[in-house]
Amino acid sequence: MKHKKIIFLIFLCIIIYLIYSFFHDDKISYIAIGDSLSAGVNSYGEKGYGYSDYVADYLRKNDKLRNYYNGFATPGYRISDLKNQIVTNQTLEYNNSFVSLKKSLRESSLVTVSIGGNDLLSNISLSTSSVETLDDDELIEIIDQMVIDLDDLLKEIRKYAKREVVLLGYYNTLHDSAHNIKRTFAYLDSKTNEVCKKYDVTYISLYSLFENNEDFLPNPTNIHPNTAGYEAIANKIIKTLNNI
Repeated sequence: MKHKKIIFLIFLCIIIYLIYSFFHDDKISYIAIGDSLSAGVNSYGEKGYGYSDYVADYLRKNDKLRNYYNGFATPGYRISDLKNQIVTNQTLEYNNSFVSLKKSLRESSLVTVSIGGNDLLSNISLSTSSVETLDDDELIEIIDQMVIDLDDLLKEIRKYAKREVVLLGYYNTLHDSAHNIKRTFAYLDSKTNEVCKKYDVTYISLYSLFENNEDFLPNPTNIHPNTAGYEAIANKIIKTLNNI
């Protein structure tokens, strides 16, 4: 009798596993949220093909994509705007139905976030003269406050998004670097990476990517990358995902 029970339990486990395998797949529900970089605004201020589109293309090509949406991404958004967007549970129309941000985050298996650039630009005009007039203490104070706000945002995101969350870092929009820009971005990268680790969020630094590829920013009057720049960002995300 005891042996029959064991056999029955083994058989039951096999059935459960087969049912799980049949209905479960590893395809990714991908949502990109944040500011104009997440929306794909190009170097001439037009919404075009952004990094999230390239990531979605890669997943689709490899038969890993279940669905993808970047409609919540909003040019000009700051950290507080994105947090408020989540708290108020913004709802948008998509494929003839309505989707809410909280539900989208709950159902996501991948979230990419670009946010904070507008916070930085509102306090620091990334021109040589502006950066050089700020001393290190002022720069540190600006970054520290930004990271506090980022901490609050990631805490809010993690209430709903339980799987992979990727935060993109920041890059220098100047072709000529002021004497303390490298030091400023190194500190920003370090502090942002710390808060990302706190919430098990993957942080991708972009500073060196743009420092070594100035052609990614062809318009000196616009901070946004061209399509080559967005594709390079997407490749960093894809490489990171493949290494997780």
